[in-house]
Amino acid sequence: MMTAAELARRLDGLLDGSGERVVCRVDTLEDAGADALSWVGSPEFLPRAGRSKAGVLLVSEECSLPSGCTLIHVKDPDLAVCRVAEWLAPTVDRVLSGVHPLAWVSPDASVEGAAVGAHVFVGAGSAIGTGTQLHPGAYVGSRVTIGRDCVLWPNVVVRERVTIGDRVVIHPNSTIGADGFGYLPRDGCHRKIPQTGTVEIEDDVEIGANSAVDRARTGVTRIGRGTKIDNLVQIAHNCDVGEHCIIVGQCGVGGSASLEHHVILGGQTAVVDHMRIGAGARVAAKSMVCHNIPDGQTIRGVPAVENARFLREQASLRKLPKWRQELRALAERVKELER
Repeated sequence: MMTAAELARRLDGLLDGSGERVVCRVDTLEDAGADALSWVGSPEFLPRAGRSKAGVLLVSEECSLPSGCTLIHVKDPDLAVCRVAEWLAPTVDRVLSGVHPLAWVSPDASVEGAAVGAHVFVGAGSAIGTGTQLHPGAYVGSRVTIGRDCVLWPNVVVRERVTIGDRVVIHPNSTIGADGFGYLPRDGCHRKIPQTGTVEIEDDVEIGANSAVDRARTGVTRIGRGTKIDNLVQIAHNCDVGEHCIIVGQCGVGGSASLEHHVILGGQTAVVDHMRIGAGARVAAKSMVCHNIPDGQTIRGVPAVENARFLREQASLRKLPKWRQELRALAERVKELER
């Protein structure tokens, strides 16, 4: 629990109202009660804020609401509420420092300063950084390097020779470094192409549950610093994902595709192999990228095209029934004139 006065001080905000108000949780404008804090991230939410029963509201510096509300004016309410949510969040499960008696760690692996949970496997020659937590059931293959202060949640699999940087979070049941999907059709059969490369995940990456990052055929599959990957995402062999990208759930990125920095892929987007998506480009949900995308462009559709063109085409499609009727009437008139 924290008082409004304490929150305002820690947020470097301006308090307007009772500093004695106590909050113990963060909630939406509609669901918040007197013991909750909520926020107004955009002027369009002001009418809802006026009806909210929240004990404390985070608002922008220029925002004003009817008297009686306890407000904390901050520069960025959306960012401020993230900080408050961290302070008031319930305790998250942690692994106790050291190696659990039910874990198996290879004698030549280095896990000093790490927390290794029950039924964890750490293979030969691997190194786990100080402060890293391996939750129960995690598998770390041989010659893996994992940096400091990482969290691998239950049943994460990190295959051999993978390198993971510092402060990386990998959520349950994700697999890093499984074989890339490569086969040669020969004599009516599919001959497997050896996948002898590896995976490198740089600092501050987060990978959602049930996602997969495949090892390279040769060389490296790379996930750049600060990139965030949602649940149920497939990153194929030899992909090069740049820094600070956002890849939303159920996306599939084909082999050897390249995403420059700050790319955003909406949910269920498919990227064809060997495509390049330029820096800062944005791809709307359920799109298919089958040609290279310039820097900064917003695209959508199947196949994906520039957003303005997509909107024009969709507007034309809605007119097709009317145009079909007009075309049919015109065809009848031409026949009559020819007769």
